Amino acid sequence: MAGALIGEAFLSASIQTLCDKIASGEFMDFLRGKKLDRSLSEKLKMTFMTLDAVLDDAEEKQIEKPRVRKWLDELKHAVFDAEDLLAEIDTEVLRSKVEADEYQTKKTSQVWNFLSTSFNPFCQGMNGRIQELFQRLEHLAKQKDLLGLIGGVKEKVSQKTPTTSFVEHDFSACGRDGDKKKLKRMLLSDDASSSHISVIPIVGMGGVGKTTLAQLLYNDKNIKEHFDVTAWACVSEDFDAMRVTKTLIESIISKPCSLQDSLLQVELREQVREKKFLFVLDDLWNDNYSDWDLVRAPFTYGARGSKVIVTTRNQSVASIVHTGPIHSLEQLSHEDCWLLLAKHAFRNENPSAHPDLEEIGKQIARKCDGLPLAAKAIGGLLGCNVGYKEWSHVLNSNLWEILHTDKSVLPSLRLSYHYLPTYLKQCFAYLSIFPKDYEFEKENMILLWMAVGLIPQDGSGKGLEELGERYFDELLSRSLLQRSLIWKSSSFTMHDLINDLAMSVSGEFCFRLDEGESHEVLKRVRHLSYMRGKFDSAAKLKSLDEIKCLRTLFPTSLRPYNKWESLYVSIKVLDDLLPSVKCLRVLSLSRYKNITQLPDNIGQHLNLRYIDLSYTAVKKLPDTLCTLYNLQTLLLVGCSSLVELPPDMRKLINLRHLDISGTCIKEMPVQMGRLKSLRTLTAFVLGKSTRSGGIGELGQLSNLRGKLSILNLQNVVNPIDALGANLKDKKDLNEVELAWGREEADDSIKERDVLESLQPSVNLVKLTIRFYGGTSFPDWLGDSSFSNIKVMHLSDCSTCLSLPPVGQLPTLEELYIERMKFVMSIGVEFYGGNGASLSQPFQSLRKLKFKEMPEWEEWLSSPGRGQSPDFPLLWELILENCPKLKGNLPDHLPSLKKLWVSDCGVLHERATRTKWIPWSLIVNTESLRQSLAELKIVRCPGLSSLLETESLSSLRRLEVQFLSRTDCLQPHFSNRLQHLSLVGCASLLSFPRNGLPTSLTFLRIEKCRRLEFLSHEMMAKLTSLRNLDLGDSCDSLRSFPLGVFPKLSVLQISGSKNLESLAIGEGADDENLTHLYNLCISDCPNLVSFPHGGLRTPKLVQFRVQVCENLKLLPDRIHTLTALRELAIITRNVESFAEGGLPPNLQSFTISGCEKLRPSVEYWGLQRLVSLRTFFIYRREDLLETVLKEQLLPTTLHSLVISGMKSLKSLEGKGLQHLISLQELDIWYCDSLEFLPKEGLPASLSFLSIQKCSSLEKRCQKKTGQEWSKIAHIPFIQIDGQFII
Repeated sequence: MAGALIGEAFLSASIQTLCDKIASGEFMDFLRGKKLDRSLSEKLKMTFMTLDAVLDDAEEKQIEKPRVRKWLDELKHAVFDAEDLLAEIDTEVLRSKVEADEYQTKKTSQVWNFLSTSFNPFCQGMNGRIQELFQRLEHLAKQKDLLGLIGGVKEKVSQKTPTTSFVEHDFSACGRDGDKKKLKRMLLSDDASSSHISVIPIVGMGGVGKTTLAQLLYNDKNIKEHFDVTAWACVSEDFDAMRVTKTLIESIISKPCSLQDSLLQVELREQVREKKFLFVLDDLWNDNYSDWDLVRAPFTYGARGSKVIVTTRNQSVASIVHTGPIHSLEQLSHEDCWLLLAKHAFRNENPSAHPDLEEIGKQIARKCDGLPLAAKAIGGLLGCNVGYKEWSHVLNSNLWEILHTDKSVLPSLRLSYHYLPTYLKQCFAYLSIFPKDYEFEKENMILLWMAVGLIPQDGSGKGLEELGERYFDELLSRSLLQRSLIWKSSSFTMHDLINDLAMSVSGEFCFRLDEGESHEVLKRVRHLSYMRGKFDSAAKLKSLDEIKCLRTLFPTSLRPYNKWESLYVSIKVLDDLLPSVKCLRVLSLSRYKNITQLPDNIGQHLNLRYIDLSYTAVKKLPDTLCTLYNLQTLLLVGCSSLVELPPDMRKLINLRHLDISGTCIKEMPVQMGRLKSLRTLTAFVLGKSTRSGGIGELGQLSNLRGKLSILNLQNVVNPIDALGANLKDKKDLNEVELAWGREEADDSIKERDVLESLQPSVNLVKLTIRFYGGTSFPDWLGDSSFSNIKVMHLSDCSTCLSLPPVGQLPTLEELYIERMKFVMSIGVEFYGGNGASLSQPFQSLRKLKFKEMPEWEEWLSSPGRGQSPDFPLLWELILENCPKLKGNLPDHLPSLKKLWVSDCGVLHERATRTKWIPWSLIVNTESLRQSLAELKIVRCPGLSSLLETESLSSLRRLEVQFLSRTDCLQPHFSNRLQHLSLVGCASLLSFPRNGLPTSLTFLRIEKCRRLEFLSHEMMAKLTSLRNLDLGDSCDSLRSFPLGVFPKLSVLQISGSKNLESLAIGEGADDENLTHLYNLCISDCPNLVSFPHGGLRTPKLVQFRVQVCENLKLLPDRIHTLTALRELAIITRNVESFAEGGLPPNLQSFTISGCEKLRPSVEYWGLQRLVSLRTFFIYRREDLLETVLKEQLLPTTLHSLVISGMKSLKSLEGKGLQHLISLQELDIWYCDSLEFLPKEGLPASLSFLSIQKCSSLEKRCQKKTGQEWSKIAHIPFIQIDGQFII
């Protein structure tokens, strides 16, 4: 039944738009000017109107009559082709106008006279194409009579827009109180299962409200307070254990996670270790126990009482994962279903205001089959049509019965779609190209809708984004979209069943190519997405070759983007696919690192409206880009290699969004002011040359909004020009950056006048000023009329003598001041006064940072304030590199949580020459007692007294660097201290006699060579310590005692020059060793031994030994470390290891140097390591020769790195050919290597990288090199940093 209700969605609005275009004077002028047949246009219009009249009837009948459905499909294709044809004509009209404007000819008659007399191949064959289209449509019009289609048969439900939007802020769920109460009791109980981690499945059919119930529990205040850590991950049908793990980590830390896959589970273990956590795994489908076991492995490190909620539709999944009771979620009662429907229909208003609708509403609710999703969707529909007549129409619609025959989509959801306004149907159906659980940004989705023509353009060209936002909010209010449940609050997604609905109604016109699945893509697909992989080869996208009418090409991914990850696409996509898809409107190549340029033929894609090249390596845009007169959106975010824009950018008169943030563009092209539709321009870079546009161009861009950076302001010739930018009237700009060059200003008065002229609107939220060369700031900076500013950055204003009066900005929350070289005193002017009594300064300030203030000496408090604090809400204060600052800091900081002071050498050194003053007289420690949680002191000897106070009872994190005052740490550590770093404390000899706080979880000791290491007694008391980092410290340490720290997980020792051994310590407990998962030893020249009998660390995941010159033997019985995933041996004199074999579950193995290691590696059992994915081998030709010749590497290997083989001349072929899973081969620093295997490289290879191999690089040159034929089949080849395929 795919596409059953698509008729009106894709046709009615399109036909109306086509008729309007055909009837427009502009279109008729074009036909007249080009001497084309105008009578054809009238025939087209009449035929379209005839077809439009029967669409409603066809939409109803197609559900039961396949012939009508087929007729509608053909009509859709004809309409799409008509749109493409008219788009070509529109573009030609646009081109004519732009070129005429270039000739500065203003009279229309002269324009058309000039153009009509010039030869233009565009018009050749146009009459024939229009005639052919007319004949197709005429044929379809005749068929409508044979199919019995008639006009005016259906009374439509009113499609008015709701007057108020509905948002479920509290995630309340009607009829679920009993379910919530029962599950809440389970969650708050610590003895719910035999396992100390309880997994509670919620099972129910799609749309029954499993996710909503899980949300209710997840957001419950009592439950939140009960658990130390909470996290949410959407699992979905496309099961990916590492993606789920990464999502959980990001949910916990509330920011992106850039760790490699192999480290993700290790990180999650540490996030939950000894903590009581609540995880929600939403929408789990996979019932493979080994996959589940992989996901749940880190959970076991949590504290007793931890809980995992799993929502699933499958009883088999619940049976596998559960350790506690399985909760079956049933459908709602009719009454509860009505209450939920009413809540959405009446927008949270009281239903009693509409007594006439209650009974009919209850009857409609019964048709929702007790499914909350259906009730919300139908409620959203009825909310747009609050009236007895409209509700009765919905209740009595025969579609309820007809749609029951299609089991793939709920009838109630079909019906809610059926009665959508046409403009929403199109936008909703377009969403089907995105995979289930895909998260999209609202703003970007609107740009895509605009690009494919789903948002009608009014005569002025303004308001498209606002209209798109209205459409988006309406879909949200109708429960067809929903907010993301993870930490990115700006993201949205669709329920799985809603996604199924979108796929159903979009038919064959929208398609998504899923990862790992082979599909035959229909030739007439218009909008397509594909799942982005690391290597998107030509073979993967070959199915697109036959699609000639594609409008959208958009890569997607469910995995969070990692900026360190390199993704590649075959250049054949640019060379072969792009030229064939002339109708393309949306093109995204974002995040592909091998995209360095666009082909010149991009200019032939005249319909392109959206191009995204963000985070590619593009160096230059072709000049032909400027012939894309329809282009609306050009995204170049993070294109750090891009230094210039094409000179003819002024021709892109429809450009609305140009994002060049993160580029290195040096100057703007001339006449950017002609782009009057621009709403987003993230940066305007002023140049010196005549090819650069002046600042006055900004004055013509009256629609700018969002963020704007104006860079290189030193190139403004006359301050009056800056006034022409007219920032003050740009009310929609909420973030402005004003930056000069790094060179010293030669005219401070001019610079002040420029800044004075660039006063922004009072609606500003964030202001940044950099490299300003005036001696003072203009009066507008700090004026209280800027009542919306929340963030301000002032940096490198090196000639300013004082700070602006920002203290009276009522909403300022964050203030950053850096490198103000001549500021000596901060006083009354800073607080916003003139010496008289002030109103409360900085009433909203939460973060304050001063950095690199070389002449700053004193910080005065505001006058006339008495005991009132100057910074009542300040919770973060950072002072960095203020070498002359002395005297008092603010003496009352009641909310301060974080204090960082570094390189303020004379601060509180001595207030007088004769008397040392306690810290308590300079800072009110009483105000810090309950608030200060984080303290960092770097090269500030005067602040060491703060360490001696007993008042900082709330301190959780302490970092002390280069402290030289004391030989022994004082005993006044907070009993809440968790993180302690001691760096460069050269005179520090010992720890406190009573040891360190037992609450400590992280201890870093670096460059403290004289420090005596902890005693056994002290170590044993550190029952919470997880991470110990010992670097260039504790020279007296000869043997490190393993097994003494009760819970140590990560141990890193480097630069310990006298360390001789790691041994099982006195009083050690084997149980203590079970927690260690990361062991890294480096630069320990005297290390000679590990514990006799091997490492008794059954959960060790990472083991790395590096540059330990005297180490000859690695730990015995390494094959017993079954949890080990990463092993790296990078040291010269190791003679033997792994005689009993390598760890069986190893995933990554690195070996470098080891010149004395015997090459007989058969006993390693490499070929048995079916989990091994990556093998790095450096500087060992004989070892490489052995493993290849004897075919010792496992066939499952994915990545092989060969490096530093200076005498290697050729590679053994058989040892590579048998690696049938090898995807990536890197050959680096092999100067003598000339020959690749004569048998060639494995057919499975996707990526070959050859770097710093001078001989081989020459022989692998494309087509001309002697070795080229051996590598030509590889989709991605990188030679000396350059991609050649």
